[in-house]
Amino acid sequence: MINAQRGWTLWSLLGTGALVVVGALLFMKLTPVYLDNYKLQEAMHSVAEDPRAADWGRRQIIREMTNVLYIDYGSEIVDLKSALSVEKTAAQTFIKVEYEVLVPLAYNVSALMDFNNKVEIIR
Repeated sequence: MINAQRGWTLWSLLGTGALVVVGALLFMKLTPVYLDNYKLQEAMHSVAEDPRAADWGRRQIIREMTNVLYIDYGSEIVDLKSALSVEKTAAQTFIKVEYEVLVPLAYNVSALMDFNNKVEIIR
């Protein structure tokens, strides 16, 4: 019967620790960006559910979304004047917000996240 040693070596412990640290770094850096996008989506749904929203133009939609985001401490998430567009067809109207966020992770490594949000205005 051969007795083999069992357990963690120093290298396996360091490798696992490095993976945990990288995972925690990614979680802590990227979670606030996704929470901000969630706030933006909630503002879009709030404006889209307003019965008067179908008659509003782009400027009024931007004003209403800015007011909702200001209340949720999210007014600095994105520049709505450049990111928001309104798509109108004969039967439907959509609010569309497209933007990118560049998050520096460590040294010269960054994460680029591209968000495309689209909500139909309820008539």
